[in-house]
Amino acid sequence: MPSFQVDGLHVEHAPAQAGRMTRPALLLVHGAGHGAWCWEHWMGALAERGWESYALSLRNHPGSFAVPEPQYLRGTRVDDYADDVETVARHIAGRTQAGLVVVGHSLGGIVSQRFVARQAEARTPSPRDASGSGTTGVSVAGLILVTSVPPAPFGPLRDKPLPEERGYVLDPETVRQRYFHGAPRSVSDAVSGKLVPESPSVMNEYSLGPGIPIPAGHVRCPVLVLTAERDGSAVPRDRRIADFYGGDFVLCKGIGHDLMLDAGWEGPLDAVAAWLERHWPA
Repeated sequence: MPSFQVDGLHVEHAPAQAGRMTRPALLLVHGAGHGAWCWEHWMGALAERGWESYALSLRNHPGSFAVPEPQYLRGTRVDDYADDVETVARHIAGRTQAGLVVVGHSLGGIVSQRFVARQAEARTPSPRDASGSGTTGVSVAGLILVTSVPPAPFGPLRDKPLPEERGYVLDPETVRQRYFHGAPRSVSDAVSGKLVPESPSVMNEYSLGPGIPIPAGHVRCPVLVLTAERDGSAVPRDRRIADFYGGDFVLCKGIGHDLMLDAGWEGPLDAVAAWLERHWPA
C-alpha cells in the first residue's frame, strides 16, 4: 500500500478504485499500541467500493517520529494525538472536495472525538466575526467510532492509574483475550508482535475520573458507533455513545475489540460501507 510522511508522521493511502472525487475521504486513527497497519483489510475493501482512505500512525507508533521517553510516558496527552490527526487532516484536506470522514478505533476513537470537536470550535465564528471568514478548521463530513473509548462522563474505565515508569504493553495471551474472539491464534499472535508500548499518561487521562470532556454539540456531523459483542476491553458495548451524539449504532455480533482484524471483519466493514453509501451515495 502506498505510504508517505507528513511532518514525521507515517501515512498509508488507499486510492478509490472508482476515483469518485465527490465523496469524502476517510482518515483512520488507530488504537493503543497499534499503527496504520491495522486498517489494511478495511482500506483495501473500501477502495474496491469507491472510497479513498488514509491511515496514520500517531507519534511514537510504527513509522512515525518518536518523542523523548520521559515525555512520552508521563507528558503525552490526548490533545497531542489530536494534533497528529490535525496535521495529517490538513495535509490531505485539499485532495478531497467533500471533506473527511474520521474513523477512530478504541483510544483512536477518543482522539478522533477530540479532533472533531476542536474543528467545530475552530469553525465557529466569534462575535466579532459573524461571517465566519476567519475560521480555520478542517471540514469534517462524518465521524465513525469503532469500539471506542467514550467521552466524559462515561468513565472511569480503570480503578487505578497505570504506572508511568514504562510503556503499556500486553502479553500475547492478554491480547488474544481482550482484542479477539474468532481469529486463529496465528492472527492474534501476529498482531501482538506488531504492538508497541502505549503512553500510560494518555491512557490514564482518558480512563481515570470522568474522562475527556467533549460537548456533544461540538460534534455536528453524522456519527456512526460500532461496538463488539465479544469485546474483552473496558469500552462500552451498548449504544450510549451513539445516543450521546444522536448518532447511529451497530452492535457487531460474534467479534472482538479489534473488529477490523478479527475473524469476520467483513461484517463490520459492510455496516460502515452501508452507512457511508446512505450519506454519500454514488
